[in-house]
Amino acid sequence: MTRTVGNKDNRGIGVAFDIGTTTVVGSSVDFSTGKVLSTLSAANPQVVRGRDVIARINAIVQSPALLDEMRAAVIGACNGIMKGLTLPGPVTEITAAGNPVMESILLGISPEPLSRVPYKPAFTGAQRVAAAMLGFEVPSGVTLYAFPLIGGFVGGDAVAVALSLGIGKASSPTLAIDIGTNSEILLAARGNIYAASAAAGPAFEGGELKYGMTAQSGAIQGVKIEGDSLALDVIGAVAPRGICGSGLIEAASALIKAAVIDRSGRIKGRDEVPNNLSARIREEAGGNSFILYRGAGGEVLLDQSDIRALQTAKSATRAGILMLLKKGSTTAADVGKVYIAGAFGSRLEKEGLKTIGLLDEGWLDGVSSVGDAALTGAVEALRDEKKLEAEELAGRIRYVSLSGSSHFEKEFIKNMNF
Repeated sequence: MTRTVGNKDNRGIGVAFDIGTTTVVGSSVDFSTGKVLSTLSAANPQVVRGRDVIARINAIVQSPALLDEMRAAVIGACNGIMKGLTLPGPVTEITAAGNPVMESILLGISPEPLSRVPYKPAFTGAQRVAAAMLGFEVPSGVTLYAFPLIGGFVGGDAVAVALSLGIGKASSPTLAIDIGTNSEILLAARGNIYAASAAAGPAFEGGELKYGMTAQSGAIQGVKIEGDSLALDVIGAVAPRGICGSGLIEAASALIKAAVIDRSGRIKGRDEVPNNLSARIREEAGGNSFILYRGAGGEVLLDQSDIRALQTAKSATRAGILMLLKKGSTTAADVGKVYIAGAFGSRLEKEGLKTIGLLDEGWLDGVSSVGDAALTGAVEALRDEKKLEAEELAGRIRYVSLSGSSHFEKEFIKNMNF
């Protein structure tokens, strides 16, 4: 579906960014036609200072000079993306959505307040800043619009998701789950909107896996097992180089169904698997591995630590969902629509999300995968009326803190198994 932005009398090019903890994604938009021209992504180079936002906050607290280094790094990634985007005219406006830590660093504002109770970001309102002053390679008159934040670790990316999905207009209980290093969860129920951020870790985006990678050419994005036959869906239809988030979820789901992985998440030994899949199991003292691909260029496998990382990510997200349902006086059976967003490949099977225990069985008919909804919201906010709508949404959304909650911790432990 083509989304349009801007007005016919606008000229120039708008650029929208989703500033993720692991991945930065950008799109260029022609204001004269309102059409998205191109989209590109790049790894967030801040990863050298920590895989998650807590590690990056701590790095800046310990060495304040790192704030400018991390700001320059992410803006350098944005500039690199812009150089690769289709830009048939001058860039005249930039929008950016990210979690509170990512937006703070982007703007050169210390995220230190988020290192201590009550975990309040340094700002919450939308920010309008001269982009060139921050280091964007654009003319001096170009403004960067950074989305408003909600509170705690729930930021502009959640607002952008809500904006793009129209979740504030939902007529029945609706969930939106933006799966990533920090999984943003939104619930619209009984006239209210609730939001929480679950620290899932980078597994959903392919981070910290032995052969993990983002959703690009060579990434395994789908896995099917029939009997003892295994089929891989690889982005770009090339030899596999690694596995992305959707591939991890589908591989785990397929291996659970094939009884190679048990419900505790353990990869079984060869003598426990009574078919030819056992030949793909590599037994090691620290935990077994399963070989997804072996070829002349190397191999791609899942090891026990990869599965444990997925369990942690799934359990944190699932516990966050249950916390919002409780806060919104809503049961799982009440939920009629579930949106799954995230920087996955071109496909993500909802059946896999059910098998690993993230989604309820009764939700499957109402599940829609919506891709990078935060980026879509950032694109829409290139229109002034959508900026106003985003700011109104941010004012409506009620922040639910998961940090320090004994109920969240109990749900996290209870939902660890598949």
